[in-house]
Amino acid sequence: MTPGAENPALYRTLKDVLERQGEVRSVWYEPDAIQKRFLAAAVDPQRIVPPSGPDAPRVEVHWKLVVPHDVFRIDYADPNLPFHCGWHRDDDHNDIGETHFQYTTPAMETPQYEQVTFEAEAPAKLLWECCEELFANVIPVYTAEL
Repeated sequence: MTPGAENPALYRTLKDVLERQGEVRSVWYEPDAIQKRFLAAAVDPQRIVPPSGPDAPRVEVHWKLVVPHDVFRIDYADPNLPFHCGWHRDDDHNDIGETHFQYTTPAMETPQYEQVTFEAEAPAKLLWECCEELFANVIPVYTAEL
């Protein structure tokens, strides 16, 4: 992750966004509420489509304030299925742009990367947009055959 500053006020706002997701069971700070390095959320495996289980999938949100554009990672992993995905804004894949979606499934030897553009710019709205995409489209499409 690129150097930058975590912002406790921003993390409180992002925590609220995650807590408002119907699929999310609980949200907490990692490593703890004092250091607040990133957010983690347990997803109810029975509230996603298709249902997963028995272990709770997890969403992690890492956000750093960096000029001119914040750096972030919004990652989803399901311990019940060999599926992982995430939206990242960083300088790891300059060939596809600063913001990308990446995913892995068992049929792949390497992760796949796609350039993405968000309608939202504010962190809370951007996280909401990613969560909507994750629960409405990504999980149903990418895990249907697993």
